[in-house]
Amino acid sequence: MSKAGTYYIGRVLKLGVLNQETLIEAIKTPSTIYHRGNAWTFIDVEEFKDNEVHYIFGRLSKFSPSGEITKIDIEKHSEITQSEPNLSVASSNFVYIPEHSGIAFLNVYNHIEQHTFTKRFSEIINEKYDNFFVDNKIEMVTDLRTFATKLASLDGIYKISAKVSPPNPLFGPLWKPLKEYLAKRNTDTMQIIEDAPESEPLNTDLTKYVKAISEQTPDSQYVPLEELPIGDSAILMAADGYGNGTIKGKQNGEIITIKTSETKKHFTFEKNPTPYDLYSKAIGIFRSIQNERHMRH
Repeated sequence: MSKAGTYYIGRVLKLGVLNQETLIEAIKTPSTIYHRGNAWTFIDVEEFKDNEVHYIFGRLSKFSPSGEITKIDIEKHSEITQSEPNLSVASSNFVYIPEHSGIAFLNVYNHIEQHTFTKRFSEIINEKYDNFFVDNKIEMVTDLRTFATKLASLDGIYKISAKVSPPNPLFGPLWKPLKEYLAKRNTDTMQIIEDAPESEPLNTDLTKYVKAISEQTPDSQYVPLEELPIGDSAILMAADGYGNGTIKGKQNGEIITIKTSETKKHFTFEKNPTPYDLYSKAIGIFRSIQNERHMRH
């Protein structure tokens, strides 16, 4: 069995005029970008579409356009350096699942870690269309149980900030009114900041909401008695992978910062899986998230 690696779960937010079709086309026929002496592109891309199964598998490749290798000259018993263009440095497997706007990708330590993957992926997509009225961003899906535990450790919440974008195609029932508001306003991105005075915390039940949602099961849905405030809704929306959020609170008098992106969902799987095996693993996780959080189309 091949070695195992860590994969992260996120959603690809399509902004500007970018849509599902143009995103998939940019993955299948990618541009090449350059950053600090290295080149980046997608390789070994395959689209699989059959009845209810639809996914795109590929690898984000980091390579050196003007690479060099060291060889041994047997006759002279010495090392020689030889030019080797487009020398592969590292690659990260990924699978994109349109049904969930979801992506799962391999974390390659020291070369293509989570932050690097999300940044280079977005840059390659944007470059395909010359950065002309298109943008995209991979936002991580939050592990709600870990997030709830961190929030519960706070003595009070003093600041909530979030940046969210309209979901497609799934949405969470607790933040449905916010989703409808964004659609009505034709809003691509919304940012909200709620800052309390230093002397007393915000009047928020966010900790209660996150705990209740994290304890849901497919057969037991949490239904609050009231509509959630916009700030709390934005954090929950970000936690489902449609933005990013930050909470600042106090713990024993110290200021603590908690980010939705820091408690990201991940799983362990083969570093070199078949496309279908990676899809099968990822779709199971996305469907579990959908069922446990009672997300709907």
